[in-house]
Amino acid sequence: MFLNKLYILAMSNFTINTEKTADIFIVRSNGYLDESGGAAVFSAVDKELPEGCNKVILNLKESPVINSQGIAQIIELSEIIVDDKGGELAFVGLSDLTYGVFKMVGLLQMGNPFASESEAIEAMRQ
Repeated sequence: MFLNKLYILAMSNFTINTEKTADIFIVRSNGYLDESGGAAVFSAVDKELPEGCNKVILNLKESPVINSQGIAQIIELSEIIVDDKGGELAFVGLSDLTYGVFKMVGLLQMGNPFASESEAIEAMRQ
């Protein structure tokens, strides 16, 4: 069973769409990921973690640019998912710029990058 939700932040023209399976939570962002966008991603994931869904895929394909405040939100969220909850994290659709930044700030040590959601899901189910 899949549950889909759509969150819209009108001020920044940023949206997220979420999908939940039994054990994996997917967040798809669209638009410039700034502080308010990062907070929306954080909030959506934070609501699912107490429900036992600690495998998270962040699909950033439609958010090729993330500012420093958005990166800070993702770092904090990653620490909660991986360190506090013992979960798994995957990143999908990273632009070259975002990949470089994630590598530089250590996010790729917290989660693995994948070319597609299906590859990330397959890896998490093994």
